[in-house]
Amino acid sequence: MKKQTDFTLDEAKKAATYHLSMLASFMESMHDQLVSKVPLNWAITLRTIEAKVRKTSNPCLSHSEIRQIWDLAQQLIQANPDITLQLSLFWDLYDDVLKILGSNRNVPGYAPQNVINQLRPRIKNADALAERIVSTVKNSVSDIRSPVALLLVHLVRTETIEYSLRKQLDDAIKRHGLQGKYDVEIICSVGNKVRKGDEWRTDVRAIRDSTAHGQFEIHSSGDDWEIKFDNNEEGYNFHKRFSKKEFTEFFDLHTTLYKFQLHLLIIIELLPILVTHFYKQT
Repeated sequence: MKKQTDFTLDEAKKAATYHLSMLASFMESMHDQLVSKVPLNWAITLRTIEAKVRKTSNPCLSHSEIRQIWDLAQQLIQANPDITLQLSLFWDLYDDVLKILGSNRNVPGYAPQNVINQLRPRIKNADALAERIVSTVKNSVSDIRSPVALLLVHLVRTETIEYSLRKQLDDAIKRHGLQGKYDVEIICSVGNKVRKGDEWRTDVRAIRDSTAHGQFEIHSSGDDWEIKFDNNEEGYNFHKRFSKKEFTEFFDLHTTLYKFQLHLLIIIELLPILVTHFYKQT
């Protein structure tokens, strides 16, 4: 695996413009969905930096321009107080990884998205399925099919997105000796982690397991419904009741959590490339 510090300028440009384009597209999408909360300026800034890097043959970015990418990460972390803790821990974990890598030049190269990249086609398919199902559910009359559809999507997303993020985080912790400092179950939970025997699971995984094993009930009346989970299997003691509003909010918050985590990973890979290859000292 080639270290970012060993990239040629062309290799650095290719990697940087790819990451910047992905971030800009995400911020454009966020602006379209939340016009009043996500200013278009973020996407414009990213596109401007992308264009500058794409056509350069020398270091071309100021400290303030690179700082704007870091600032974007902090904006994402603080955007929703309900998941700020998870995102802060996520960022701090990789900040520690980068410090370890920077303090020892003999450490082999490390790709923060290696596991994610291997599973990216499955992640994209699961995310696309979620968007189609959620759009259908929100634009149709609500009945028992709505919670069933959301549970199916939740199961698929857990098996792809939650699985890959947890595997990526576990790998980072193991490789860099960070055991005991970071709790992956907290980082990947929407609310609270759930005990399963002598171990812990994310609340996302607890709902997935309860759904897959039929440890739930759906009660519906007209266009209203609720889901009740009662799971005592294999060491679980998971009992949770969601109203329609509560489960929809949980589902949407999980979407925000993993999307922000995936894009924070992009920033984590991008910043060292920009600093190493494109920072113009004045």
